[in-house]
Amino acid sequence: MTYEHVNVSQAKEEAIAGSRERGAARLNCAQAVVHFAMRSLGRDPRLVLAARYMGGGMARMGHTCGALSGAVLSMGLRDLTDPEGATDRADEVTLQLQDLIRDFDREFAAVSCLELTGHDLSTREGYRAYAKSDAQPRCAQYVAWVIDRVSDIL
Repeated sequence: MTYEHVNVSQAKEEAIAGSRERGAARLNCAQAVVHFAMRSLGRDPRLVLAARYMGGGMARMGHTCGALSGAVLSMGLRDLTDPEGATDRADEVTLQLQDLIRDFDREFAAVSCLELTGHDLSTREGYRAYAKSDAQPRCAQYVAWVIDRVSDIL
């Protein structure tokens, strides 16, 4: 089955817009990055479902930022769906992902969702506070930053 291949800027725009959506159409940070990767590669966009529970720092527990988790998952999904077979550059890609995570930490002074948002998303109260705060727009910035770096690795 073939899927529409879109240019990087369109895929990024779609991913950021999806992360800003409200309700059922909303993409969490991990899904937004996976959406970007799959759309820009012309792969099955339904693979974003693989990242459904990675948002909020893994099941909303505040651990690793979903955008970073989405970047790592995107590389595995890229390899899995590569029509020519999995890349033989796994060691190189691993190093690139390590650099991405280190650079993110330097840029934003944290990699955990809890530290980046300042909210405990594992509780209803914490999630409601997050939704009303300035953290949600910051998350879109994290997604955009990760997408820019992932596009170089893809």
